[in-house]
Amino acid sequence: MAVTAAPPTGDAAWRRRLEEIRGQDAALLATITRKMINHLCWRGVDEAIDLLKAFVGDVSVAGQDVDQNRPLPRHIPYDVASHTEAAFRIAAEQFDGEEICRLIATWVEEDRAADLIEILDLAQYGVHEIATSLQQFAGADFDEAALSQSLRRGLGASLLRRVFSENLAFLGLLKDRVSVADFADLMRRVVHTSRSRGKLGGKSSGLFLASTMLRTLGADRPELARIKTPKTWYVTSDGVLEFLRHNNLEDVHSQKYLDIERVRADYPHLVTIFKNSRFPTELVNGVMAALDDLGDFPLIVRSSSLLEDQVGAAFSGKYKSLFLANRGTRQERLSALLDAIAEVYSSIFGPDPIEYRAERGLLDVHEEMGVMIQQVVGVQMGRYYLPAYAGVAFSRNEFRWSPRIRREDGLIRIVPGLGTRAVDRLGDDYPVLIAPGQPGLRVNVSHDEIIRYSPQKADVINLEENRFQTVSIHELLAEAGYRYPAVRSIVSMTSGGYVRRPVGLEPDFGEDEVAVTFAGLIEDGEVVGQIAALLQFLEQTLGYPVDIEFASDGKDLYLLQCRALSSSLAAEPAPIPRQLPPERTLFLANRYVSNGRVPDLTHLVYVDPEGYANLQTLADLKDVARAVGRLNHMLPRRHFALIGPGRWGSRGDIKLGVSVGYGDINNTAALIELAWRRGNYTPEPSFGTHFFLDLVEADIRYLPIYPDDRGALFNREFFEQSESILTELLPEYEHLKDVVRVIDVRRVTGGQVVRLLLNADVDVAVALLSSASPGHGEQRLKPFEVDLTSDDHARWRRLMAERIAETVPASRLGVKAMYVTGSVCKGSAGPASDLDLLVHFSGTERQREKLLTWIDGWSRALAEVNFLRTGYTAEQLIDVDFVSDDDLAHRRGHALLIEGGAEFALKLEVAAR
Repeated sequence: MAVTAAPPTGDAAWRRRLEEIRGQDAALLATITRKMINHLCWRGVDEAIDLLKAFVGDVSVAGQDVDQNRPLPRHIPYDVASHTEAAFRIAAEQFDGEEICRLIATWVEEDRAADLIEILDLAQYGVHEIATSLQQFAGADFDEAALSQSLRRGLGASLLRRVFSENLAFLGLLKDRVSVADFADLMRRVVHTSRSRGKLGGKSSGLFLASTMLRTLGADRPELARIKTPKTWYVTSDGVLEFLRHNNLEDVHSQKYLDIERVRADYPHLVTIFKNSRFPTELVNGVMAALDDLGDFPLIVRSSSLLEDQVGAAFSGKYKSLFLANRGTRQERLSALLDAIAEVYSSIFGPDPIEYRAERGLLDVHEEMGVMIQQVVGVQMGRYYLPAYAGVAFSRNEFRWSPRIRREDGLIRIVPGLGTRAVDRLGDDYPVLIAPGQPGLRVNVSHDEIIRYSPQKADVINLEENRFQTVSIHELLAEAGYRYPAVRSIVSMTSGGYVRRPVGLEPDFGEDEVAVTFAGLIEDGEVVGQIAALLQFLEQTLGYPVDIEFASDGKDLYLLQCRALSSSLAAEPAPIPRQLPPERTLFLANRYVSNGRVPDLTHLVYVDPEGYANLQTLADLKDVARAVGRLNHMLPRRHFALIGPGRWGSRGDIKLGVSVGYGDINNTAALIELAWRRGNYTPEPSFGTHFFLDLVEADIRYLPIYPDDRGALFNREFFEQSESILTELLPEYEHLKDVVRVIDVRRVTGGQVVRLLLNADVDVAVALLSSASPGHGEQRLKPFEVDLTSDDHARWRRLMAERIAETVPASRLGVKAMYVTGSVCKGSAGPASDLDLLVHFSGTERQREKLLTWIDGWSRALAEVNFLRTGYTAEQLIDVDFVSDDDLAHRRGHALLIEGGAEFALKLEVAAR
């Protein structure tokens, strides 16, 4: 029975309270008596120590003569409640009545809290039980402040561990700063099934961590206390498992073990399947409740994977975030929201996150995807809905355009409208860059540069057309006018050869020439100072550099996301030779240089800017990206560099740069963007984008080269006239031989390699031909697109099976189809497992003998390779079985494996030859 606490008011009060407990709950009375005896002993009261000895014996009280290797004697259980009078008589002699009342109240609340802790700590209880229990505690007169500090910390740690993360640093930062009330409010906005045991994911954890720190430690600082977070609902991470189970899609978990090219080819089909699947009823009902609470505000559906936003594995931009106008009937809005959640779920199985996970040894980690459903920060301006401005900010700056800017001055990338254009490389557009520690130091100073590099477009939500849209900033301003919040702080007047802030009734958006400069925001200092204070506060309190996303409706600043800033391995500035021999210098850059060195580059992949610009078809432009992706897996890892026109990783107009993803560049040692000016356009560097963060995190050196700059150098003759081996490596891309050039540096230089030296202190980077480092040895091209040192035994065998199927002379040897079966198909193969092949054969006996001889050659070769990989010795690696047309017709023998589908026999692509 629940016991309510009475006010602690004197001797009569605690006696009356004790009698109430005696009459209602004998177990609670025993607990309170035991705690009172222990409390008195801890205070050194001799009479209480004698009382405890009478209960448990002298040995465990005094701690004397205890043999740690021998069990203590067992004592007869005692009835603590029978000693209540003695314990409280001693207490009355030691404490006043109010102190005894306070102690009783504390122990009553601790007894109630123990029930909640049990639910949090036992695996048998799920999210539903936790949410129900929290609501009961929050609804009752539960005095959390009455708990001891140790129990409050334990309760906070249990709540955090169960709902968010078991990361020790995360628990250590927050366990003293959270309450049951915080979690009761949070759990009201969590969508889950009755059997859910999921968490809320990395992105949710990061935002909760930052907002809690602001609320508890930043409340006394006005610039921090005003920062808000948008209204948010959450779907638990195991919602995706319920979704897959409900639609019989569990087999997609093995997708991550496929060859990355197969993943890339299958992914669009997978997205379609997810978007046409149904949600369990419990999730539909939960999402409907979220929709009703969030109202008809535009929404953003954000991924919150369990792996996301960790130190060293931020997964920046790897998973989907989707904007919804959230207009229409209730059913139409629900359908659109469920469709977006399904698409976010499908992004788990995309090629970039899978390659990213493999790179960090996370491929075998069980992946779940939480979802955040947030109101979009912004205001309605006619048919459009958008924030006044949004962007990303970093507490450390690797893009220092002035020697006066320090790393700790940070970096802001800010744009009008939605923040998507601040983090992605979209079109020929630019964010405004600000160093919040030195806001007066502008990247662009001249009139022409300010206009040329100002944002020209904005991402908005079109409420009339119910969709995300990109619009011209000038058309948007002409239509919105002064309904655009804080517009006079965002734009500058640009006529007459000057750039200045508006005065009086300016601007007239229908007549005046304006550019988005954020000059007013910078000069007034309030918002930039607020972001600078936020970055400094978060880095200091969390203990690591941070990367945040923010937005403003023109009045308030909102924190949307907070995570650890991607960082590369520590790099010292490389000494730059005083005299650079022209015949050995391939390029020299003198803008936006970081520190580090890349020795022994044996291969250079050069995408010719003019050749790329002259490509006429989208297919050819995409083929360049595909060729680069193939080369990324063939060339010696970390011993080649990619060089080509900015912007690499472009997601908009891919004419502006090679449209590669993370999985296409992750093995390179350096990525160099050539920023030749074309008319009035110069490519913007990648600094601060998700693409750039991938490079930093993977310790890939990034360098922009501006060949038009005074003092810069790029040896076009070497790159354009040196022999290219593209057609030797990828004969199918011969049509790109004048665009993509692969230079084997040792072949064209008589054994030399390229050494890249970067020095941020003098802002110089240089690539020099040099002798190879001692012990560098011969870097060979990979015969297969797989790391032979990998311990992913199933994946390696599957790749080899695919290569066998690609090369088999099928028509000549009577092969109609080939399948991989057994442990390789199931993904459970170990280092000594066979590679089980099933051949649909319709040839002669002579053809069968030739086929067996051909497979025997592969089998012996792969057995040797497997020995080099694992140390396991075997004469043969391949175990082959045959199935005939007749077997298939009568559904017998191994034909049953084929009939069982991909789980039992995975069909391989047999080349037509």
